[in-house]
Amino acid sequence: MGKSLPCSVCGATATVHLTQIVQGQVTKVHLCEGCAEKGGAGDPAVFQLAGALAHAAERSGLSCPSCRLTDAEFLKREALRPVRLQLELLKPELALAEHGVRSTIVVFGGTQITPREAAERRLATAREMLAERPDDAVRARRVAGAE
Repeated sequence: MGKSLPCSVCGATATVHLTQIVQGQVTKVHLCEGCAEKGGAGDPAVFQLAGALAHAAERSGLSCPSCRLTDAEFLKREALRPVRLQLELLKPELALAEHGVRSTIVVFGGTQITPREAAERRLATAREMLAERPDDAVRARRVAGAE
């Protein structure tokens, strides 16, 4: 079993693990059950509320008459850290939903694109070497790889 990770909010053992990939930048958030529940990590209604709060905070420079905080200042409070984490995850989630994306696949790895002339030379060399020893499995694999 793997090493347990601490909650990104309170430091307790995390049981909810979220990964966000935006323009190649990977952000991982780990939440304990309590912080996930408080922050509503699994509740779509909370994500909608968090989105509305963020939108209002961006547009409003007004402050509350009782606490004298702007919406943006209010959202910066330590107690609202789970909400801020949700807001970070909400933006790509909404964008995917708006475009009708129901699932995604992350592919790691790469490919090698060789110029045609170099590829043809490599294949010719591999075939010549295989012709010298037709029973050599390594040389046969080189031909297959070059093809």
